[in-house]
Amino acid sequence: MSEVESNLPEAVVKHVIQPTIGEVITSLATNNSYTMGPQIGEGNFGIVYSCTDVWGNELAVKVLKPFGTYEKVAADAYNEFIKLLQLRNPFVTYVYDAFEYRDTFYIVTELCHSPLTDLFKLKDFNGLTWLIPIARCLLQAVYFLHTYNYVHQDIHPANVFVTFIKDELIPDGPKEVLQFRLGDLGISKLLDEMDAQNTLAQWMLPPEVLNPTEYGPVDHRLDIYHIGLLFLQLAYSQELRFTQEEILAGKPREMALELSPPYSFALEKALRRHVIYRTENAMEFWRDLHTPDICEEI
Repeated sequence: MSEVESNLPEAVVKHVIQPTIGEVITSLATNNSYTMGPQIGEGNFGIVYSCTDVWGNELAVKVLKPFGTYEKVAADAYNEFIKLLQLRNPFVTYVYDAFEYRDTFYIVTELCHSPLTDLFKLKDFNGLTWLIPIARCLLQAVYFLHTYNYVHQDIHPANVFVTFIKDELIPDGPKEVLQFRLGDLGISKLLDEMDAQNTLAQWMLPPEVLNPTEYGPVDHRLDIYHIGLLFLQLAYSQELRFTQEEILAGKPREMALELSPPYSFALEKALRRHVIYRTENAMEFWRDLHTPDICEEI
């Protein structure tokens, strides 16, 4: 029994059955069968495995962690599946299936190659080369979410994925066409249901979460701030972490101002501490990335 399972009530533990490599699991919802591969990741809400279906698609399956009672996990699984179905977009990880098997809940999505965190491990990595292509995909995804009144609340390099487009005429050939996907919508909330605690990484807490009286309301512009932090890391070609003191002092924005245009203008505007002065939406952010550096101190 795992350490996680040992801390759960017995009524919940009996429902936790993780898949094994090579196991074939069939969804009663779609009648599609999935041959399970190894574990490839783990997040706060689920463990992710690779798998293939009967069509030969390379996919990923998220097995939800049992936080709370069986009934609560079932409700969370259903809510996440409905959300993923409603939020289908070319730049959001695509959901193929969702089902319950042996009292365990599975959500099947496209298999992406790697999270953006892996880019920083590349030799001689130059993040500025990647910034605009990633921005075009990511900002479209976020604009789509916000249009439907959802806020992601947890955008960072580990939740944005690199994916390769398969050439059906050369299925076993090299996959060289890249796109980028926004993933992990599990904690996305409608705007009127937002909970600042859904941003789990302390280094990502924006000023309005740390001091709402001074810096303004927690709304969809929280995502804009997080994207600004992500692009700042790309611009500096390294992973960055900030203390709460540095966030409140405006260090991310100060670092953005040191960049060359148009990144200095676009990123400093997205990273402003006062929400009222921050970039309003993802489309405006995209336009700012193509605007000369005309910024003033806020």
